[in-house]
Amino acid sequence: MEIINSIDLKDLNVTYGSLKAYSFEYNTGVRGIKLVNNRGSIVVLPFNGQQIWSARFDGRDLQMKSMFSEPKDVDFFLETYGCFFMHCGAWRMGCPGPEDDHPLHGELPYAKYRDASIVFGENDKGKFIGVTGLYYHDLAFSVHYVAKPLVRIYENSGLIDISIEIENRSGYPMELMYMAHVNFRPVNNGEIVQTLRWDPEHMILRKSIPSHVKVSDEFLKFMERLEKNPELSRIIREEDIYKPEVAFFIKDPIIDEDGYAHFMQIHPDGTSDYIRYKPEEFDHATRWIMKTKDQEALGLALPATCDPEGYTAEKKKGNIKMVDPKSTVSFFLEAGLLNSEETGRIKRYIEKLIK
Repeated sequence: MEIINSIDLKDLNVTYGSLKAYSFEYNTGVRGIKLVNNRGSIVVLPFNGQQIWSARFDGRDLQMKSMFSEPKDVDFFLETYGCFFMHCGAWRMGCPGPEDDHPLHGELPYAKYRDASIVFGENDKGKFIGVTGLYYHDLAFSVHYVAKPLVRIYENSGLIDISIEIENRSGYPMELMYMAHVNFRPVNNGEIVQTLRWDPEHMILRKSIPSHVKVSDEFLKFMERLEKNPELSRIIREEDIYKPEVAFFIKDPIIDEDGYAHFMQIHPDGTSDYIRYKPEEFDHATRWIMKTKDQEALGLALPATCDPEGYTAEKKKGNIKMVDPKSTVSFFLEAGLLNSEETGRIKRYIEKLIK
């Protein structure tokens, strides 16, 4: 695998087979790296969380609908929230409760990276090009870790490899909370297909609503129906109320012989949004749907090491993982777009798994 160091990223313009990578700067001053193959492209923010800001394949934008046309150089990701993917965690993660003092989803979503690099090479999937980097999180008397994410695209594919390594450099065990947050856009009459049973035992509705959020009686009635019958959300109907948001905790998905769980949103045109991950690595996951006038997002499955309820709540539930001193944990998922032929094939595969 070849690597181009961060010193070259300012005027980057690389071609590798039919793959390309070039750097540019948004009007806001945020630097982006565009990775291109013959089906589309993604934009990675190398120094701002290593987010995948946008993803477009086969002429369709995959990322959530938001009010932000460009990323901004800020400290808190909600001030610039419109990405396709972001890392969450890794020391703290989730929505902070009354006893928590950590930021929403922790330090990784918009972390400032000092080092970023381009990688390219070939593996069993074919030729690839990607972006990686290093983020150092040091807090005296507390935590010392390094995060190394990696995003890759391949020739002739609408799918993205997303991975991260988290190294505990401390001489003491490190608490770990991590989520891979993929934000597709929900589509009216889209159908969700999954290796997961549509019942309250496997899709547990998150019922907590922050006190400052005002909801309608219609929303509360919809929540009551979803709690009893999660399958009502199999089809994304225009009339259903996903404001402010609806979330399910995903439990015990069915896996294939390689250990993967599969989730897809099939569009009316026969293409689909798709994600797969290994529950062996991510023993928790959340379904997140939001549809407002300003923002629309679908987290088909947000794989994680715990639920997104904040540190104190997850500590009480026993969901905090530990990373041994001087050791590394790693996570991998695949997400992106399937064309109509690929969609049909994966849908049939999922249907066989859940019979």
